[in-house]
Amino acid sequence: MVAQNLVPAIRKTVYANEGGQPYVLSYARKGSSGASFGFMQSDMHMRDDARDTMRQVLAAAGADQATVDRLVAALTPALPNGSPLSKADADFVNAALSSDAGKALVDAQDALILKGVLDNVDGCVAVAEARSMTMAPLALLYIAPWINMTGAPNSLKKWLGGNPLGGYPAPPAPPEVQGAQMEAYLKATKFFRENPRNFQHFSDCVAVGAKLLPA
Repeated sequence: MVAQNLVPAIRKTVYANEGGQPYVLSYARKGSSGASFGFMQSDMHMRDDARDTMRQVLAAAGADQATVDRLVAALTPALPNGSPLSKADADFVNAALSSDAGKALVDAQDALILKGVLDNVDGCVAVAEARSMTMAPLALLYIAPWINMTGAPNSLKKWLGGNPLGGYPAPPAPPEVQGAQMEAYLKATKFFRENPRNFQHFSDCVAVGAKLLPA
């Protein structure tokens, strides 16, 4: 299990990597991304819970059911061109997100998403421990934002378990999985091979989170 004294550094790293303003709508404008919000940049095209939270946020702001349904429907598809909303609608949604009630709902959603990320990090730690390896705290700062970006770390767990993967560095060996090994693994992923400049941002965010690691 991830030590509780590491959670602030992990949270900071994930939040920095997502980089959005938590209480306004954001648009990645690539792939199948829709509208996102929250520190964890929960994507309404990808996540049922993001759509459910938005419905609650809009209802708390006084929107009637027809308006809630219309706005959620507009924000749910992939949105490569950015906002589909009129200025009036966008202002209303952003005001709802930044209200006291909206912030509380967004924060609750972020906490649940972070818990899911930490549960998956725990799974990686368990795989390493089964091979008598420990995980350096810095390695966890690489793993957590990657999980938040890509979902369940199935390939990563195979690699940590000692299974070579084509195109990747050799799996780590005991006694410790280090940050540099995780950096090498991530640089070999399809995403970072196709988007090498994104890795600089990623590593910068790890450096931000590392400042909160216990001495």
